[in-house]
Amino acid sequence: MRVVVLFPGALGDLCLLAPALAALAGDGARVTLSVQRSLEPVVVMLLPTVAIGPPIDGVFFASLFADRPDPEVLRWMRDADRVHAWLARGDPDRRADATLRAEGVVVAWHEVPRDDRERHVGDDYAGAVGLRGAVAPIHAHAPVVPDLVLPWHAPEARRVLLHPGSGGRYKRWDRRGFGLVLDALLAADRQPVVLVGPAEQGEAATWRRPDVAVVEGLDLVAAAALIASAPVWIGNDSGMSHLAAALGRRGVVLFGATRAERWCPRGSLVPIATSGRALEDVARDVRARALAVSLTPPGHGISA
Repeated sequence: MRVVVLFPGALGDLCLLAPALAALAGDGARVTLSVQRSLEPVVVMLLPTVAIGPPIDGVFFASLFADRPDPEVLRWMRDADRVHAWLARGDPDRRADATLRAEGVVVAWHEVPRDDRERHVGDDYAGAVGLRGAVAPIHAHAPVVPDLVLPWHAPEARRVLLHPGSGGRYKRWDRRGFGLVLDALLAADRQPVVLVGPAEQGEAATWRRPDVAVVEGLDLVAAAALIASAPVWIGNDSGMSHLAAALGRRGVVLFGATRAERWCPRGSLVPIATSGRALEDVARDVRARALAVSLTPPGHGISA
């Protein structure tokens, strides 16, 4: 069975969808996934058994919502046994659906989840593609990342990677809290490195201090390599935290404005609530979790 998936979502959304697609491919389906061009390297790392289709933000799909879709697009979609499209836009979708059905293309239309209900988003994605029951986290499929030169000098057990940013500023924990965590990690003889992403451009100087490396300007492949080189991750509710979970990292993801039951990465990252709590209390919880992870070999349980 050939399954085509058209998915315009960002990094975190892709990481949440990935376990469902890996399960489909594991059941024998030939899955082809079209995503934003910038995310294709992530698909290669996380979903090596899934084929990459034309980029969702390229010219190939530009005619999908036109009165007369490109015949090549129609042929490509018609060859699939199932087409799942997370492109829901209301009335334009209904017009596109009618046009495609007239051309022999049946599409299951979905929306990238944005609500804050209790059910986990990963379960929504799995149900949308017809899966029932538990789906293994994507890190169980052993993602492969490149081995790059990285800014570590400490043994792996002492490395901690922090990402104080997020594409959604309302999801970011107070910078002062991350500062407290940095102080605590240094006092505990850990080597923290701060990853600054595109959404935090111009903030690198905020985090520079003696014995703290600040890394910025990485593409997703290099960022994944950096994440994979540190056993402990500390970050906000963000696409990078979802990538860290997908790469099997352990540690902490901080939740304030969003519901952790709905949006927490699937894997070994423990959600810690920040809303309504003193910075010192949250920082103490984060430090305790980070040190517990770094002292415990992979595969051993750690209480939250």
